Amino acid sequence: MGSLPFPSNENQASGHAVMGGVGAAPWQKTMPTEGAPVMFQVRFCHGGATSYAYCDLREIRVRDAGLVQLGLLGMEKLLISISGRHLTELAELIAAGKIKSFTELGPRTFDRPEASPSIDKITVETLTGYE
Repeated sequence: MGSLPFPSNENQASGHAVMGGVGAAPWQKTMPTEGAPVMFQVRFCHGGATSYAYCDLREIRVRDAGLVQLGLLGMEKLLISISGRHLTELAELIAAGKIKSFTELGPRTFDRPEASPSIDKITVETLTGYE
C-alpha cells in the first residue's frame, strides 16, 4: 500500500516534508538581494531534475490556480505543464524571473494542508510540426 492513488497516511513521505515541512511552497525563489537566475530547475518526484534557460521561456499560460503551462523555445519547442493547487504565485514568480527551482511532490497525502501550494504533476512535452 505504499503508493495508493488517493490521499492516504500510508503513502511514502513526500518531497514536501524534505523541503521545509508542512505548508512550505514547493519552489525555491531568489532572495531579494540576489540577481535574476539564468536558469530554473524542474525537479521530479522520482529524483530527476532538468534545468531550462529563462531566455528560452516564451509564454506562460495560467488556466486556473491549478494549471500553469510554460512554453519554451530552445533546441526544441517544449510545453511544461505544472498541475496542482494554489499555483498563481508560482506563475507570477516565474514571470518575474525569481524562481530557482520547483519540485513535483507527487500524489497528494494528508500531510499537505489543502490551503498550501502543491505541485502534484509536471509533464514536459516536445512539440513538433507547425501550430
